[in-house]
Amino acid sequence: MAFKNCWLAMLMLPLCIACSRSPFDADVAGTITLDGSPVAPGVVIFSPMERGKNSSRGMIDAQGGYHLVTQHERGVHPGEYQVAVLVYEKGDPPGPGERAPANLPALVPEKYLDVKTSELTFDVAPGRNTIDIELTSN
Repeated sequence: MAFKNCWLAMLMLPLCIACSRSPFDADVAGTITLDGSPVAPGVVIFSPMERGKNSSRGMIDAQGGYHLVTQHERGVHPGEYQVAVLVYEKGDPPGPGERAPANLPALVPEKYLDVKTSELTFDVAPGRNTIDIELTSN
């Protein structure tokens, strides 16, 4: 009986490995700073310049680190991307039945809040990419 289960496990292994692979050929992670200091918390958006591809997002942690996710899967397609960084002042949490406060002040210059105005572009190559994003107040 143990021999039979061993063969079954060996047959299932390639299937499990194939299922765990990401559909993307590139992985992007890095750190985001403003005038040399980490920005957080927030979101970084990579918008592909090539039509027909999905944008990727990464949550920015307390140390300014991020990694990109596309459609709930870690990774991105290789190519050229326009980038936006959205970091806002954290408001008080809403009370029961209240909505989250709107129009919180941005903690990064306004130009970085939109991929069309940020002037941030990066080329993502196949494989692992470390893309550190250095923002300035000027």
